[in-house]
Amino acid sequence: MDKIMNVANDVGYGFTKIKLENFAVKVPSVIAALQPQNINAPVTFDNTTDRDRYFADFLNHLDVSISSSEVASSQRYLVGQAAVDSQLPLTSFDVSDFGGKSEDDLSLILTLSLIAGKRVQAAYLDQEDLNVPLHVTVNMATALPVSEGKRKGVKDAYINRYKGRKHTVTFHNFRDPITVTLDFKEVYVGLEGEVALFYLRYAPKKMREALYKQLKTNYPALAEQVTPDQLVAVPEVMGIDIGEGSTDINIVTNGKANADVSSSLLRGYGNALTQAISVLQSRQMGFDSRAQLQDYLAQEDNPFTAANKKMVEQIVYAQLEPFADQILREVSNVMRNGGAKVALVYVFGGGAIPMHAHSNLPAKLIDKLTHFRLKGGLDIPVIWLPDDTTQIVNELALDFILAQLTKSSQAS
Repeated sequence: MDKIMNVANDVGYGFTKIKLENFAVKVPSVIAALQPQNINAPVTFDNTTDRDRYFADFLNHLDVSISSSEVASSQRYLVGQAAVDSQLPLTSFDVSDFGGKSEDDLSLILTLSLIAGKRVQAAYLDQEDLNVPLHVTVNMATALPVSEGKRKGVKDAYINRYKGRKHTVTFHNFRDPITVTLDFKEVYVGLEGEVALFYLRYAPKKMREALYKQLKTNYPALAEQVTPDQLVAVPEVMGIDIGEGSTDINIVTNGKANADVSSSLLRGYGNALTQAISVLQSRQMGFDSRAQLQDYLAQEDNPFTAANKKMVEQIVYAQLEPFADQILREVSNVMRNGGAKVALVYVFGGGAIPMHAHSNLPAKLIDKLTHFRLKGGLDIPVIWLPDDTTQIVNELALDFILAQLTKSSQAS
């Protein structure tokens, strides 16, 4: 049985945020290769309740192999949270090299596994026969970092890794494997950060009000002169998207994206985490990966680990100031190249949360922007997106864009 699935897919260096139809999920962007000695017995269930619970959480139990001309290895992997929970060595995006997401098989392994996993979930709920190969036709919107996506031919090459190819994902969780074949009908590739700025112009009322509330708190005189609708409609905007492996700085000029001026700093919050891991290992703290460190930092405090966790946090946060200064230099470069016409700056991305809370970037950014305003003129407002949307704004944007594309496709 075929199923059509619309997918908004933000593959991040740290986390993949993906919306599969109306179901949004965030998983660590990691896999763990399984060797024969690591393979567990097939999952079995004592009762229907246990089975239902397992399938409801199936995207955190992905045990797959992939057959595709675009994935070099057909090895068996644990994907996402299943990989982190396994305590096996993890493979993640290398935030230090100059390769791109479009060339890395990890992008496809994460994407294909999650879409196929959702197809299995749907089949189980619809009481389809899981012993019969499943099929899904996919319409997908995704994005690449600015510096990568604006290079000639890169977007088309990435699209062609999905379209016109047959991809089969096999799940090995159970005694009898489940197979899912994926065919991509439409694939849209945008630029990270740029799609978010497009979305903010059409932001829902709740988000517009949250952005305006911050403007009113930090720039009360300016807020008295504008409405929430006028705020999101500002035609000259900069977006600073702080990710794990890159920081994308986008310019909108006269209401249109200016990719010629926009730029990527090939460093992100993950580089700070990588540096922190080196320090932690020298102090006999056994962190082997960024995902492992982030999982530790996200755990709730308790009396037995509080002192150690505080020390780990201090080591991590000490790496943020050099990164903040690198962001400022790239902002300055983009502002200069963009003619210094920016009237409003948005800051967002998963890395924006720790940079806002634990670095001097907010104050430094405001100070830096004073050098690009008219002498004696108003400050250029800086608005940090709320924590509950900052990490997923690219995903929200891709979902919005995909809805418009599929609507126009159906109309034609």
